[in-house]
Amino acid sequence: MDIIEHHGVKGQRWGVRRKAKKDAKRFADAKMYYGKGAGTRRKLLNAELNKKKKDIPGYEQEFNNQLKNVNYAKSAKKATKERKIRDASHKTRMAAKQFTGITGSLAVGAASLYYSRNKQQVDGIIAKAASKVVSDVTNQRNKAAVSQLFKNAAKTYGR
Repeated sequence: MDIIEHHGVKGQRWGVRRKAKKDAKRFADAKMYYGKGAGTRRKLLNAELNKKKKDIPGYEQEFNNQLKNVNYAKSAKKATKERKIRDASHKTRMAAKQFTGITGSLAVGAASLYYSRNKQQVDGIIAKAASKVVSDVTNQRNKAAVSQLFKNAAKTYGR
């Protein structure tokens, strides 16, 4: 009986290469990310990677090999896009808070009253802020989704 069997590389654990490749990509993405929360993100990832390097034999060498193959330009582009989206979202939230000046259920009542008395001005402010957010988002799919959202809102609220 001629049987060919293969049981993997001696001493190699299952999935080490795959985990190292995924972690190297996450490490590069975290390294390129900037702004609020970036330091915490890197610190937590480094702690996780150090534990894996310590616990899994052969992981550190494979991680370093995979890290050499990571496309840092792609990671930088991804980080910039992610930061723009988060900044646009943050700007919108801050504009809404500044517009009402107060928070909670009182804000809803005050905003409703203000809106009912100054509908055209408020619509102009909202449209201006919304168009700025849409122009800041670089992803075409997100632009289409936001555009559809505003079209539906225009149909619903008669603008």
